[in-house]
Amino acid sequence: MLLAAAVACLVPTVTAYAIEGWNREGDEWQYLNREDQPVTSAFKKSKDDWFYLDERGFLLKNRIFSFGGDDFYVDQDGRMVRNAWIFIDSEKDPDDNYGDSAWHYFGADGKGLRAKGKGFRKEIDGQAYAFDENGRMLTGWISDEGAVLEDENPFVNARYYADADGALYTNRWLYYDWGSHLTSEVSGRSYEDYEKMWFYFGADSKKYRSREGEAPFRRDIDGQTYGFDENGVMVDWWNKVATVSDAVRSNPTSDVRVRYYNGYDGGPTLKNRWLWMYPSENLDANENRDLECSWWRTDSKGRVYRNKILQVGEREYAFDGIGRMKTGFVLFDGRHEFVAQYDVDAWDAAHFINGDIYGIEKADLYLFSPDELNDGSMQVGKEITIELADGPRTFAFAPSGKAYGNRNCLQKKDNKFYINGLRLDAPEEQGYGVVSQNIGTLDAPQYRFYVVDRNGRIVGGRRVLRAGDGYLLVANGQYVGYCGDEDAPRWKNDAFYHYDRSNRQNHYAGGVVEDMRTPMTKDKVPDELSVFEAD
Repeated sequence: MLLAAAVACLVPTVTAYAIEGWNREGDEWQYLNREDQPVTSAFKKSKDDWFYLDERGFLLKNRIFSFGGDDFYVDQDGRMVRNAWIFIDSEKDPDDNYGDSAWHYFGADGKGLRAKGKGFRKEIDGQAYAFDENGRMLTGWISDEGAVLEDENPFVNARYYADADGALYTNRWLYYDWGSHLTSEVSGRSYEDYEKMWFYFGADSKKYRSREGEAPFRRDIDGQTYGFDENGVMVDWWNKVATVSDAVRSNPTSDVRVRYYNGYDGGPTLKNRWLWMYPSENLDANENRDLECSWWRTDSKGRVYRNKILQVGEREYAFDGIGRMKTGFVLFDGRHEFVAQYDVDAWDAAHFINGDIYGIEKADLYLFSPDELNDGSMQVGKEITIELADGPRTFAFAPSGKAYGNRNCLQKKDNKFYINGLRLDAPEEQGYGVVSQNIGTLDAPQYRFYVVDRNGRIVGGRRVLRAGDGYLLVANGQYVGYCGDEDAPRWKNDAFYHYDRSNRQNHYAGGVVEDMRTPMTKDKVPDELSVFEAD
């Protein structure tokens, strides 16, 4: 034995101090300190190996033990093992400190690998393994918490799987042939109807699965796209994404119309079908990484529609440059060039009035139902309430789907004004407001001023209207002035006059409110009453 060399060092001496080192006591070895006392519960080194002295001071052999909060194992010669698998049974653990017999692994420092919290997955020689808190290697179905599952359907709550050799499945398919009476929420099918049950474990050894109640979790594996349900079972109807060219960044547009295939067995393309999926990496790398799904529609040849407003059945839908269905506010240049899409609550009313939304001045504005999962179709009509960023407002869209007042052009329709689809209503607190319209040109403007109520209706005739703290004056259907008198102005001699009921001698002593022979200008409209100001 290696320790025999230590005996030669122990020679008789007449000095007052002993020589520190190894000492043989019968068939066992000790390590004596300078006081000639055996060292206990400690490691001592001999050449390149470490040896452990137990509580009696004798060399420990063929045992697993705890020291300093870590586990170690010494072999039949007492050497601490390193970088080695050891099967621990009752002979090596007579005090039953480590539970049932199992494989343990001891690393380069001799310490046994074991779970610490959720850190039960360990890498050994490029392969992943799982260990419990006692250092036992785990096999079978394993939960996120590192517990071995052995119920009737262990795959449901499991996240990992290891065969008898302990290696966790990583980037690998698992065929499960035990069957199950459960039903998948994602596919709506019983597992009894599945010809086979397949699982896939990714680079982190975790089972692919969807969130409960959501669409399938989708991943590209070896060039094909697969879907997995909430229990990790592969949904066998999923499909493959074809290779496409790089997309244009401003409006991602593929140079070919992509197709979708049956990814399970390389079957035929899916034709005249709706598909709910995320794009391939070369279509949109960000959405591919984030698994951001959209609806897609294929034609009779299996190609997805793109850059198009398309009728499907009795409804119409919008598709962008790579084929994703778009919802909310959608801008198209004509009906064959997608420009932009915005969520309905992305802007407030002022953005539509001012026309400072990207693309809105050069493209036609449409509205598609924001219920992406269940609808997404084009919306038309004159009384559509939309919840903008600053609250509900009314919009109107022609039978063609285009917004009234399209492309920043004020439009009068059915005695109401619209700009970029938004109906121009009076401020709620004022009750009435003023819309100016240029019926001339930018170089030679001719302005008309109209009064609208809270519902956007244009006020006609001759009226004196209470608006805020004053009165708004209408003649011949045109706004002609505003005053802040306590008493309402009155019509007299073809003009509106100030009226003071407290002046008994002359109620009209205040004179004319506004000389109607003088052209109305935009600066005569109080800011709080201005709903829209034409250029």
